[in-house]
Parts: sequence; C-alpha cells; structure tokens
Amino acid sequence: MSPAREDNMTASDGLHEPMDPRGYQLEMVAESMVKNIIVAVGPLYLVVKQNLTHGRWIPEAARHIYLGRALLRIKAELDRCGPEKLVWFLCPTVVLAQQQYEYFGQNLRCVQIRILTGNDGVDRWGEKQIWDNVLKDIKLVVSTYQVLLDALVHGFVGMRRLALLIHDECHNCTKESSANRIMQEFYHPNHRLVGAVPHILGLSASPIMNTKLGGLEKIEQNMHALSRTPKLHREELLRYVHLPEIKILKYPEFVHALEKPPLLRGLLRIYSDMDIRSDPYVVKLCAAGHGDDSEQLRKAFMSRKTYCQDQMKGLCNMAINVYEELGVWAVELYIYICLNNFQSRRVPSIINFEGLDEDERAYLLRVLAPLFECKVDDQRSPEDSELSPKVHLLLDYLHAEVGPGFAGLVFVQTRASVRLVAQLISTHTLTKDRLVVGTFVGTSNHAKKKSSIGEVHNVLDQGETLDDLRYGRKNLIIATSVLEEGIDVSATNTVICFEKPANLKSFIQRRGRARSAKSKYIIMLDEDCQKNILHTWRQLEDDMKQLYMDDMRRLEEIRQQEDEEGDKVFKVESTGAQMNLKDAVRHLEHWCNVLPKTQYADLRPVYSLESHADKKHVRARVLLPKSVDKSVRETVGGSWWKSEKFAKRDAAFEAYIALYHAGLVNDHLLPLLISDEAVLQEYADVEKRPGLVKVREMLSPWPEVAAAWQAGATPFQSTIKFSIGQSVVLMRMISPFALPSLSRLTLYPDIDSIVQVDFDPIAGVEYSGDIKVSDAITSLLLFSIYRSRMVSDRRGYPILFEPFIDVTELEKWLAEVTGTRPATTLVAKSPACMQNGLVRDLSMDGVSYIFSGVEYQPVEIDGVKADGNAEPDMGLAPVLAVSKLSKRSDFLHRMGESEGLKKTRMPQYLAPDTCTVDNLPYTNSQYAMYIPCIMHHLESALTTEHLCDNLLSPVHFNNHHLVTTAITASSAREAYNYQSLEFMGDSCLKLYATINFMAMHLNWHEGFLTLKKGYMVSNGRLALAAQQTGLEQYIITNAFTGSKWKPLYNEDLLQAQPIKMRELSTKILADVVEALLGAAFVDGGYPKVQTCLSIFLPEVSWQSLNNCREVLLKVAIPNEASLFPHHFSHLEVLLNYQFNTKSLLLEALTHPSHLGPDDTPSYERLEFLGDALLDIIITTRVFQHRSSLKPFRMHLLRTAMVNANFLAFVGMRHFISVARTSLPPQNPRASSSALECNMELSIWHFMRHGHSADLVKAQASCQARFVELEHAISEALTNGDSHPWRLLTTLAPVKFFSDIIESIIAAIYIDSAGSLAACETFLTVLGIIPYVDRALHSAIAMMHPKEELGIVAGNEKVKYEVVILEDGEEEQDGRPGYKCKVSVGEQEAAVVFGARTRIEAETRAAEEAVKFLKQHMGELATRAENQDLEQEKIRCEDHVSDEDDEGEENFFDAVDIADGMEVEDDGTCAGHIDEGIGEETGHDVRMDGCISL
Repeated sequence: MSPAREDNMTASDGLHEPMDPRGYQLEMVAESMVKNIIVAVGPLYLVVKQNLTHGRWIPEAARHIYLGRALLRIKAELDRCGPEKLVWFLCPTVVLAQQQYEYFGQNLRCVQIRILTGNDGVDRWGEKQIWDNVLKDIKLVVSTYQVLLDALVHGFVGMRRLALLIHDECHNCTKESSANRIMQEFYHPNHRLVGAVPHILGLSASPIMNTKLGGLEKIEQNMHALSRTPKLHREELLRYVHLPEIKILKYPEFVHALEKPPLLRGLLRIYSDMDIRSDPYVVKLCAAGHGDDSEQLRKAFMSRKTYCQDQMKGLCNMAINVYEELGVWAVELYIYICLNNFQSRRVPSIINFEGLDEDERAYLLRVLAPLFECKVDDQRSPEDSELSPKVHLLLDYLHAEVGPGFAGLVFVQTRASVRLVAQLISTHTLTKDRLVVGTFVGTSNHAKKKSSIGEVHNVLDQGETLDDLRYGRKNLIIATSVLEEGIDVSATNTVICFEKPANLKSFIQRRGRARSAKSKYIIMLDEDCQKNILHTWRQLEDDMKQLYMDDMRRLEEIRQQEDEEGDKVFKVESTGAQMNLKDAVRHLEHWCNVLPKTQYADLRPVYSLESHADKKHVRARVLLPKSVDKSVRETVGGSWWKSEKFAKRDAAFEAYIALYHAGLVNDHLLPLLISDEAVLQEYADVEKRPGLVKVREMLSPWPEVAAAWQAGATPFQSTIKFSIGQSVVLMRMISPFALPSLSRLTLYPDIDSIVQVDFDPIAGVEYSGDIKVSDAITSLLLFSIYRSRMVSDRRGYPILFEPFIDVTELEKWLAEVTGTRPATTLVAKSPACMQNGLVRDLSMDGVSYIFSGVEYQPVEIDGVKADGNAEPDMGLAPVLAVSKLSKRSDFLHRMGESEGLKKTRMPQYLAPDTCTVDNLPYTNSQYAMYIPCIMHHLESALTTEHLCDNLLSPVHFNNHHLVTTAITASSAREAYNYQSLEFMGDSCLKLYATINFMAMHLNWHEGFLTLKKGYMVSNGRLALAAQQTGLEQYIITNAFTGSKWKPLYNEDLLQAQPIKMRELSTKILADVVEALLGAAFVDGGYPKVQTCLSIFLPEVSWQSLNNCREVLLKVAIPNEASLFPHHFSHLEVLLNYQFNTKSLLLEALTHPSHLGPDDTPSYERLEFLGDALLDIIITTRVFQHRSSLKPFRMHLLRTAMVNANFLAFVGMRHFISVARTSLPPQNPRASSSALECNMELSIWHFMRHGHSADLVKAQASCQARFVELEHAISEALTNGDSHPWRLLTTLAPVKFFSDIIESIIAAIYIDSAGSLAACETFLTVLGIIPYVDRALHSAIAMMHPKEELGIVAGNEKVKYEVVILEDGEEEQDGRPGYKCKVSVGEQEAAVVFGARTRIEAETRAAEEAVKFLKQHMGELATRAENQDLEQEKIRCEDHVSDEDDEGEENFFDAVDIADGMEVEDDGTCAGHIDEGIGEETGHDVRMDGCISL
C-alpha cells in the first residue's frame, strides 16, 4: 500500500466522535448552501472544556456538532462543484489543523485531502508550479490561516479556485488577524463578481465572543455572512442536551487504628531495615573497585537512590496511600497482590518483570521473603470496620442510586485505587449483585521504564471496557484522569469524583462525561476540605449558572408553550382505525422501527423547524431514513404552531397519512406487510409446509392412447433403430396418432454391451398395414418373452411393434414365425443360432433357453459307459447346448460387476426330444425384451406431451426433452433428472421476482421487497403452485425396474380407474416448478420464463425484464452533471463503465446512514436487485458446463462466488491509482517530477455514509485485516487447490463491503439497457469471472470446511465448543482470542487457538478436523488392506452401486446430496439427502454458510 493511501486513512483514536446530524444540523447545512452563514453554537449545547491551545473555554460537544455540520457542508459542496474547484478549511493553530485533518480523513476516504502548515516548509515554496503540483487533484485543504494568506498574497492560489472557504474559530476574524486579512484583501473586493469568490461558512463553538457591544455584527460584516444559531429545535435540545446536577458528598475524617495492619507494618519494617550496602547496585560498584570515597558510592549512600530502594519506597508510599484512602482491607489486598505478582513473575500490565536485573530481583525476593508467607483471601467481601468512611460513603451512595439504566463513571487518583475500588464494588454485599464493573487506566510506557512492584492493574483487561459500557454489558467504570478527555466514552448518568478535581479544567472535563438525561455529578470531599474551598466551589457554581441562565429561562418559556392545545384526527372508514396528533409521533417512530435494521444507520425520523414571519409560530418538517422512497421521505406539517411539540406532532401526522396513501401503511394504520395479519398468516402457512403431502398418482397417458384406438384413429408409424456397434436392426412402432419426438435411449443388455435406440417418426405418414396383423405380431413378440404374464389369445395393445419389412409381407411373415417345432429339427438342420427361436424345455413347464448349438455327449450302451474316445456313430448322442434366458428386464441401468458375475452361467445341455423351438427367430425375441424399456421411455414422452399440450401450452416448448428432464426426479434413476435445470430455474425465478416487485412497488423499501420476494420464491409457495395447477401428476419419481412389468391392454385402459394418491416431498414439488423455469430459459430465454411464471404464479402480473428495467430507470434521479461529484469519475474508471445516468452510481454508493441536502436514496433497493443479477450471471456461466459438473458442485461453485466475504475481498483488492503529489523537499527548486506519487482507491473508499464512529472504525479494522491477508487469499484464488473459506472468514468484512458490489451491478444493469454482458464485464474486472472459469476447469475444492466435516463425519455428531481465552491461559500460537474444540462423536478431532471471532474459530477447527479424519480413515483403510486385501476387494465389489461404474468419483461425490440441495447467497446449503425416498432430513442450517448433516 502506498504511503499516500495510508495518509488518507489515518484515524485518530477517539480524537473526535463523529455524530449523525440532527434536524438542526440539516437546517444549517441547507441554509449554508444558498448564503454565507456563521454557525454559532450557544452555551445550551454544552459541556465546557478548557482548550489549552487557545487558553480559554470552549464547548467540547459543540465542537463535535459543528464539525459534523462542516463535514456535511463539505460533502455537499464537493458533490456540486466543478473539477477545478476545491474546498479550503482554515484553522487558527497547527494542532487544530491536524485534528480536523484526521477527522475529515476518516470520513472522506475517496477524496484527496491535504494538510498545509508551517511545519511543511510552505514558506520555501517560491514557485507557483510547486503550489500547482501540491494542489493537483486535491479537493480539500486543511491549513492554518497564515498559509492561505501567504499563498494569496504571492498569487500562488486564487480565490476563484475555491468553491467553499470554511473559517474555524471565526470569531478571530477581527482587526489585523490573518483570517480578517483574507476576507478584507481578497474576498470583499471581488464578492460582487460571479464566480470570483467562494461560499463562506464560519464556525464558532464558543458561547462567549469576548467582544464589545456590536462585536458580533462586526464579525458578520468581516465574514460577509449572517450569524445563525439553533433558535429552533428547542424540544430536540431538551432531548439531547442535559445539564448534570452537581452534588457534594461529605465524609468525616478517617481515624486510623493505633496499630497499622500486619502486612503494612511488616512492609514498612522491611523497608526501614534495608541495608544500603547489600543493595545490588552498591555491591556492583564495590566489585568494580569503587572505594568508599567514590563519588558514585557517596551519592548512593546519601540519596539512597537505587532501583531496589526506589521500588520499596514506591510500594510503601502507595500502600500508605491506599490505607489512608480505602482502609485496612484494601492495603492488605494491595500488598498481597503486589508480592504475589512479583514472586510468580506474572505480568500484570504492559511492564515486564523480565526486564529486571537478576541480582535486583533476587535481592528483593530475599528481603521480602518474610511477607510471602502471609495469605490474604483476595475474593472475600470486606468487613465494615476494614473500610474507610470515604469508601463507606461511596458504597452507600451506589447502593441507593443504582437502578435500571444506571451508567456510572468513578474517577480515582491512582492506578492501584482503580483495581482495588473495582474489586471492592464487585465483591461487597451492597453492590456485587447490582453493578458490573470495568476499569480503565492509561497505557503509556517507554522502553527504558523498568517494572514496578507496585503495579497491580492489567491493561489487557480493559480492551473491551468502553464497548462494554456503550452496549450495556457493564454499568460502572473505575478510571484515572485518563478518561477526562480525548477518549470516546459513551454518555453516563452518574460521574463520581472520588477525590476532588485537581483544577477547574478537570472539574469541567469530568462534568462533561455526565451528559445523559437527569445525570448527576458527584464530588466527594472531606469535611475540612469542604470548609477550606467552599468559597471556590460556590464561585464556580455561580459562574456556571450564569453561563446557562439565559438559555434556561428560554427553556422554561418553551415548557410553558407545550400546554398549547390542538388536535387532528385521521380515520380509515373501512376498519375504523384512527390516529390523532398525540399518536402520530409514536406511529411514525414505530413505522421507522420496523424498517430493515442496518448497521451504523439511525432509522429514527429527523425533524427540522422553520419560523413564521410573526416570529411566534413554527412549522415542522420530518425527514425519514434514506431507505424510504423519496416521494414520501420528506413531509411538511400542515399548520403553524406556538410550540415545537405540536409542530412535530403535526409533521408526523401528515407524514403518516402520506405513508398510508402511498400504500406503505395498511387500513389498520400499521406498517405494510410487517403487521398485516392476513399476510403474516399466509406466510405462516407457507413456512409450516409439511415435508410430505398427498398428491394424485402420476398421470398415465395410456388411457388416452386406448381411447384413440377405440375412436378409430388413423394409425401412424415410427421407426426404431437398434445399434450395437456397427450392427443395426430396425423395427416399426405403430400408434393411433403421431408420436412426439423421442430422445435416444441407451440400453445395457449385459455388463459389456450397449444398445443405442433411436426413434425416427415418419412425419405425416400414416400406417398402411393391417392393424390386426400388427396386433398379432405384437402379441407374438411379447408372448415369446413374457408368456407367464400374458393371456395367449388376448389382443389390443396401446402400442404395436413389428419387424421393419414391407407391410404386405407381414401376414406371410407372421404365419411363418408363429408356433413351435420339435427341437430335433435343430439336430438335423443345425442352422445359424440367431435364426432359431428360443428353446423351451417341456419337462420344466416350457422354461426358455437361448440356443447355442448342437454337441455330442457319450451315452450308456447296454449299461457300459463309453470311454469317450469313440467315434460319433459309436454311442454318442446329440444334445442342445443352451443358456438360460435371463429374467432381467431392466436394461435402462448399467449392471454392476458383481451382478454381471452372477449372471454369467455355465452352458447347459438339453435332450432334443424333450424340447421345442420357437419359429420366431431369437433376434425378434431379443428385441422384444426391450419393449418394456421402450414403453417406459414412450410413457415419459407422452406424459411430457400431455403436459406441454395442456398446462404448459402457452410456453410453446420446442425441446420437449427439456420438459421431461424437468419433471424427472433423481429417485427415478433415469439418465437425466431435474437437478441442473432446477439450479438454473431457481436463479431465473429469483431475478424475475426481484425486478418485478421493484418495478411494481417503486416506493417499497428493501425490507418489504425482501419479504414479498421471500414468500413468492419459497418452497412452500412453489409446492402449492404445483398442486394448484395439477403439475404434481406429471412428476416422475418411480424408478423403472421391469420386474413386474406386464403388457397393457386397451380394454383394461378404457375402464374407469379409481383416483389413487401418493406421498410426495414438497421440496420435489417446488424443485420441479423451478426446473420447468430452467427448461423454459434453455428453450427460449427469459420470455418463456415469464410465460411459465404466469402459469404457476398467476397472482403476479409478470412483466419482462426490460420493461421493469425501464420503469426503474425512469424513476432514477435525472442526470445532472453538476450534482455528480467530480472525484466519482475515478470510480467510473475503476469500474470500467461510464454511466449515462450518474445518479444510479451515486445511489449505489450511498449507505443508509448518509444524510445530506441531496435526495439520493440509499443503495438497499439496488443491492436487492444486484444480488439477483449476480446470482443469475454466475448461475448461467456454471450452467453452461452442466454436462461435466455434478449438480451439487454447481451449487458449491455458486455459493462460493456469491458469498459476501468473497465479494468484499475482490472489491477491496481492486483499486485504482490516482495521481497525488507529495509535499516538496526542503529544496524549493526540486523538479515537479519529484513530487509525483500515487493514491490507491478501492470501491469502498467511495461509499457515502454518515458520521458514525463505529462505521469508520469498522472500515479501518477491516482494511487492516485485508492488508494482512491479501497475499494469502489472492494466492489461494490464483493457484490454490481449495477455496479460501478460512481466510475469508478471518477477513470478516462488514456487510456494506459486499453490498456496494451488488448495488453497482444493479446500477450498471439499469443504466446499460439491461445488459448482463456489461455486468459480467464488471465482474471480470473484479476477478470474479476468471475465478469462476478456473474453478470450472480445475478440481478446486469448494466445500466449506464445516459442511465438509459434516459429510466426512457421516452419522457421527459434530460438536463445536468455543471459549474466549482467559488472561494468563496458555495459548498455542501466542495470539489472544477464541479457542475452539471440535469433537466428532466421542473423539476430539481438532483444537485451535487465537481466532479473532467465533466463526473464524469454528471454521479453522473444522478444517483441521477434516484433515484429521481423512488421515485417520486413510490409515484404517491401509491397515485393512494389508490384513486381507483380496477379501476387502471382494467385499467392496459386492457393494458397488449401479452408478459407480460411470466413472471413478471422489469421496465426497459418492455422497448423493445434490438432489434438491438449496444453496443460499451467503453460503448456506439446505436440502435433503437421497431425495428419491421422498423425505427431507431437516438439516440444521447455520448463518455462517454451513450445513450440519
């Protein structure tokens, strides 16, 4: 990363607390856009603080307020100013300039910012070229007043170049100050010329101007601006500005016991008895040859300044201080802790005892040895007699005051007191059950500082203290003065000074921490001290009261105005629901509260106020969150009111009515969908869908065929071609109507042979033969194989079969092949085997055999058996060599090796005189064996034809085989099933539902849209659609076995059949609907998908993708170049796309927390669409390779590519280098080329957001992790053999990093006339498409480690145990954080340490556990193979499934979990295993993208 890039990302730890602007801030910003103003903040805002830089009082919170306004104003100006313009922020001092620069750097990451002060040597820049280079592409400059004045004086910078000039501390703009000179000499002379001078914004947080009468008017004149203070928003000030109540707690003098506690006495005695001559330092001096007259020795003896002496002295002094302040219990505990830490070499803080000289340590251990035997119970609650009166007073006060919502801060003087007071409160009976205590001390240290025995506080314990207070996990913090200023501490309602503040500055700073409503500021003073400084505190209180006096009187007047009366009522006649002014604010806040929660965004409505011309009345305006449609986002009250309370009620009232008329509030005056009982019930019904439902049995097409024969339909013929290698056999198939096109059928007669069956319907050609003859031939063919399942003289088949010979020869052929003849004829003629018919053994009830030939075997003559060497005419008899006809009738599925071995039979021999042979050649019988398979194949095709001609007729499918595939479940064990098409259809449905609902409901926010879409694409709704349309009767689920197959007869088919039901998984029903959508997409693209949707989901008026896109484009804010920030042109280069409608790009980068004068909506709706677009792009690309991919891997690929962590990473990795100049060297004549450098900007740098400190912190933290992990993740994506799930989990980006990627995809799609190619180009630029292609063409393992572990574990239960590492616990890799142990069954499989998050810990543990289990299973397999290799081989062969012969599969592919597996965008997989059994397993789906099996 370049230094320039880091420069813009510098964060100041707690230096500023960015705060979201309230209504009064927006009001000021709006006014400053049209006129020059001075934002002056009155004393009501604040907590006063001493600013050492200025040497006077300024309000701290007020500074944060006006910095927020300045930031809003800067953003607004950068959005509208031209590329040649810049904003200049002026500060009176270098320190303030540095602070403001860091603040703006946190919140304006994509803008080039420069700080210029005297420290940069600007006085040496004597050429304009240097200034031009320094300011090249800079949009915001922060400098002192003098820097800009000098640049203007020398003509290096002109006023025309400035778009906005901001004066911080503008009350300094008087007399001969640099600020006033800038205005008087360079602004005022040209302010009447258009474009010659910038807009002016003055900032002043000081309530006291220190000017004479008329001074304010003079400053306004100098600044050419009007002073504006928040005279309105008084109710809001009452809500957000709180003045703490000051209370003095007096405690009596602590009368100590005559005798000090034993440990303290022992410590003091040891210190007093220490012999300086035994000190290691003195011993070393003596050993080095220093005599008694040595200067160093004399100095050591006189001052007793050695390390050991200092340690003991410091320990004793602190112990005495603890004893006097806290009492006996505290000092005993303090000494015990210090000794225990030192003896055990524990590290209680950032100071390391290991830095001690070993001699010094040994010496101190020796002198302190008598105290080591003393034991103190460090967990016991102290007795009352062991505590000082001061401590008792603190405990009593806390006991009385602590209640719900309590948040307190106690300031103590020493670090030791922090630890002891915290432990005291945590263990004392009065407080231990009511307070959760944290601690905070300073952490500064330097390398030369040695360890201190008296240190008892562990700073590692305070890492989460402030967050714990902020989020309510702790309610009391004990701290030193380090928390007085400079560190972000959330508002507290009680601040206690355990010791009196050191000075007025400390008093004011501590008071500023008590800024919650009804807060209290407690100062503990002893009675004597109270008397001595009583006058001082009273004078201070008088000063503070005088400071607030005017505003408090004004607030009292406001309170009196709140009694104003007035009311309005809005009533919905259809339901009787009504709302009045009193309810309006509550209703509106509730409506905002049910909006989708977004991190770092404040969803509360924001009110602004305007004054009437009479200065007595106000009217309110309410602004709703960015996620609300702009048509209803802002509403003005309908009336003018005396009080702000009623003005705001009126605005809320009008806003809620506007929401109602916009359809966002239902007739019960409740938020749409979220509170709609009918909708909730409908959704609940869907969510409660059963796993199995009873549906109609599969539709049989044969009754319709039989009816056609009965009606005398004209028969049609089709050709069946059997191909075995190079041999081809033809048959003719006859039906009462033209058959649909049939796909190729592959048959497997035995383990080595494959028969390809092709169907060639002769279009439009009627059959001219005799149907009765064809019927008889069909009967003959079937009877030759299935005679045990038939009645010999029964006729009338739905489909007829005959050899492919001239129809005029069929009757003759039939006569020739009908009947049987004696098998003895075979001996006489010995014809070719295949021309002979089946041999039937009459002695065995006509069992069928395949004739192989005639052989001769010896026979007994007169009881004497021949020796076998005789000639044929010497006693040898002929026998028929035959093989038994296989009973196998399922030729659709390949035989396994074990089955093939079992089917291999030794030749058998039959006596010719006990057998007959069919006249029908075996060739014909052989192909008759395939008729059940052909009938099954034809049945599927006819079912599909029926479906396409009826339910799906509007779609006009061209390729009916796609439909057959779509309605075939994997349980049918066909060569095809719906899984791949369902994969495609799922994305098509998601895209159509997403964009249609967006176009239909232009004012719906993302939350409503997500809920609506979720219902429409849910399995429950789709399963219901399958039932409502009758689709369920077309779904093929049963596998063909042929074991009970028997011929169908038209007579039977014409009989009325009872309605049969079957149980079917609702998941299968839903999947088939999605598969049909996928089939429609493949057959005819999105138009056919739309038609298909209209069939199954008719309640939606589905529009084309382009129509929807055009609707969305029309509502986008019109393109105005003046409103498009110039620096966003860099973003267009980064995206490799130039927007026609620039507002779409602004919307795509606007976080919901963003507030400003523009009405650009947040990116949430675009992100909602972008998610579906990304899904369809990835799905389509993967689907194109479906022939080489298993469906489950297709799901895994898509899951990995749309995963939020992955999207965030590729977005962060992709950056653009923007030219930036560094400050020139001290040599003013350095060439301009020496000033060039680059600033790297990623997409997330351009995100427009609010001023949340947490958001800024999240960006910085994630960027730091990205820098650490970028190389490893990139290497894995480029060359790795597995997807880097673990590394991406460690990156743990906040959701908005991936949200903006998806929103940009949607923006490009809408802007590019619906070009998915343009979106795909953007994804290619990010590196997503290249990675998809790599994954498609290589064996990259894509499964999430936790999911893989669930599969590897089989039936064993996987258990994760995650704990946070405790202080002092041994860590395997030296990093603090989470520890995770994963067990599989009863066995511990892996343990990992040092993870940053729980999810990372579980992912790493799962990865290690998978490795362990694979290795363990490999060792077991090797051991078994060595023991009995041959036996193991036979056992494995006996258990091979039919599918295993299709090719060698890896371990995980052998687990068939692909069928119906749902894979969500966040990496979550859900579904069921072995869907063929029609049951769902109900996997436990985790939010981190894993499935527990």
